[in-house]
Amino acid sequence: MLGLVCMLDGKGMKKGVSSLKNFNLEKVKEAALFNLDYTLDCMRFCIIKGYMYRVSSSVIPYPDLWNWTEDKDILQKLKKIKALSKKIRLVIHPDQFVVLNSDSQSVIENSLKILKNQVDFSFLAGIENLILHIGKKDAVDKFIETFKSLDEYTKSILVLENCHYYTVDEVLNLCEKIDVPMVLDVHHARITKSENYDVERIKKTWKNKKPLGHISSGKDFVDDKSHSDYIKDEDIKKYLWLFKEFDVEIEAKKKEKALEKVNEVLKNLKK
Repeated sequence: MLGLVCMLDGKGMKKGVSSLKNFNLEKVKEAALFNLDYTLDCMRFCIIKGYMYRVSSSVIPYPDLWNWTEDKDILQKLKKIKALSKKIRLVIHPDQFVVLNSDSQSVIENSLKILKNQVDFSFLAGIENLILHIGKKDAVDKFIETFKSLDEYTKSILVLENCHYYTVDEVLNLCEKIDVPMVLDVHHARITKSENYDVERIKKTWKNKKPLGHISSGKDFVDDKSHSDYIKDEDIKKYLWLFKEFDVEIEAKKKEKALEKVNEVLKNLKK
């Protein structure tokens, strides 16, 4: 199964206001309601197409500044999303500001606030997994310490992804140690020169669930960190095994158009 990431091509989430100093509850709530309706539209699109969907982490703008979990209009929309979630695999990926192993305690505390909002949203929306990167390089022990402080529900939905800083084996070893699933990003593995990984070990971290993977192509060169508009044909061929064994999120700027192109290439490879 292929996965759409966050939005359709050419259309994004709204914030309501441009900055914290311009915060206006009415405008922010209006933006949140728009984003929730847009999320429903994306989910319906994915259900028709047979895709999974990564829900945007920006659906609720400025979540620390208002009681969105107690707003009846917001909850009504989230109830619709949760009902529809039974028909589709949903995941979410908080932004890079969630760093659970920072040297700064204030950064960790702020990260935990962001994470709590994302976890509350995930629970209310029926999202099954929340994807995180480990964070600061060479600070695995600190990550484990913070992870142990999390509540059981949060631990139960967290999954870890290899990134630009941690190799596949480093993330896999941590996932096995704390008993959480691992998301395999093949492009990040290419960037960190860690492509000699054990796919079966990664799959086992998911126990009885289908494993999740990410694929992207470098924009200007093979191991460019920036994503290209589409997945290159040679990458689809190289990672053909990934599409057979994992649900794969397509991280490409052209969104659903990139998914359609991947589908076309996969169909031609089967002929």
